[in-house]
Amino acid sequence: MNRAGTGRGRSVPYMLATIGLLLTAAAAQAGSPGEALYLQHCAVCHQPDGKGVPGIFPPLAGNPRVTAEDPAQVQVYLGRIIFGYHGGLIVDKQMYSGTMPPIGYTGRINDTELLDLINYQRSAWGNDARPVTFEELAKARAAGRH
Repeated sequence: MNRAGTGRGRSVPYMLATIGLLLTAAAAQAGSPGEALYLQHCAVCHQPDGKGVPGIFPPLAGNPRVTAEDPAQVQVYLGRIIFGYHGGLIVDKQMYSGTMPPIGYTGRINDTELLDLINYQRSAWGNDARPVTFEELAKARAAGRH
């Protein structure tokens, strides 16, 4: 086992930095601003294909929370993206325990970028949900954490 405790020749920080560089390069090749933002801010955890990491980070592809149409459920989803989330989450009878950082926290990305990212998630990988509006985003931000 090496000093980083990984049992392999590379340390975990090195591997994460390498993944980050690869995703940054992929973001430059993205087909839309929302995809580029997704690759930059979300893909390390939720994966470029939106399938997540079993038991840690839930899939966004085919996730009913991502594609919700009910206004209250859309607000919960937006709140998690804006303010982050920690604690258990069940998707399709699978428990996920990862921590979601506050992607939409003021100063990280602006609301136009945040909507591009959210609406990319709602329409990528076979997802087919209506776009979220600025009004819905403003309401979620004003409501605070869920």
